[in-house]
Amino acid sequence: MAIYHASMKVIGRQVKKGGKVVPGRHNSAVAASAYQGGLRLYDERNQEVQDYRGKGGVEFTTVLTPEGAPDWMRDPARLWNAVEFKEDENKRHASAQLARHLDFALPVELSAEQNRKLALGVAGEFVRRGMVAQVSIHEPEPDNGQRNPHAHVLLTMRDVTPEGFGKKNREWNGGWMAAGAPAGNTLKDWRVMIADHTNAALEQAGHSARVDARSFKDQGIDRQPTIHQGKEATALQRRGERTRQGDKQRVVGALNGARASGAVEIAMQQEETDGGTDSDRRQREAYERTLESRRGAAKDRPSYPAPGSGRIQWQESVRPRQKDREPER
Repeated sequence: MAIYHASMKVIGRQVKKGGKVVPGRHNSAVAASAYQGGLRLYDERNQEVQDYRGKGGVEFTTVLTPEGAPDWMRDPARLWNAVEFKEDENKRHASAQLARHLDFALPVELSAEQNRKLALGVAGEFVRRGMVAQVSIHEPEPDNGQRNPHAHVLLTMRDVTPEGFGKKNREWNGGWMAAGAPAGNTLKDWRVMIADHTNAALEQAGHSARVDARSFKDQGIDRQPTIHQGKEATALQRRGERTRQGDKQRVVGALNGARASGAVEIAMQQEETDGGTDSDRRQREAYERTLESRRGAAKDRPSYPAPGSGRIQWQESVRPRQKDREPER
């Protein structure tokens, strides 16, 4: 069944946890590009090789450029190193914003080629507004039989000129990209755009399934939204380690299953949490009550894959970051 998921965040040079800057750590646009694209790139600013060629599940990657952009921007290494060095010219380079990262779900009903066309169509909407877009399609091994094809798009934040990058384009922070854009709507236009492209692709392929960019609440659906796991939590869980995100997702799964079967009725207020709060405790308690109310609760309790299983093979094959300089060409 086709699902809708789309999220966007800004990749800043600072690494933050709980709203606070983590000393001694920083993000890199080159590293993000290598990870999303399954590439080996040399990070000139940090003098490090970022090698993710062994990362599993990367099906496709390419770079799209707007009209008038220089040809070298199609090379991920040159593109993202140029982004890094351009930010170093800014007085606030230590807290620079490097790129936007968009990820969105691709329908399981579509073929690999159809999903590739869909992902490129969505990225093209940003490119025609002047951004450079690196598009990568991932499809990790199915988890309990559930496929998860999705796209990652890294977007530049500066105007593109024939010579390179210009000033930060502040217009991209509002209008089409802003909450409530453009005239009091409850959704950002880019979220609606992704749903429109997805539904058009499904219709063209002859499928009746459709997606909706609205929240479950706005659609009148009594269902909890799933929890985004993130790459670090996903990697830990594939190694058999327990994570807060994974626990929350199992709570959501149990509640949605219970609601669908009519076994229990539990109303929960969705709220964002930073860590071990009362909301976490209420979710865990609700989860336990739900399991106890269902027959065969034991088989529904959380289980974790053992280290060395096929579900974590790709993570073990990722090569560690190297600090050697790139060999001379």
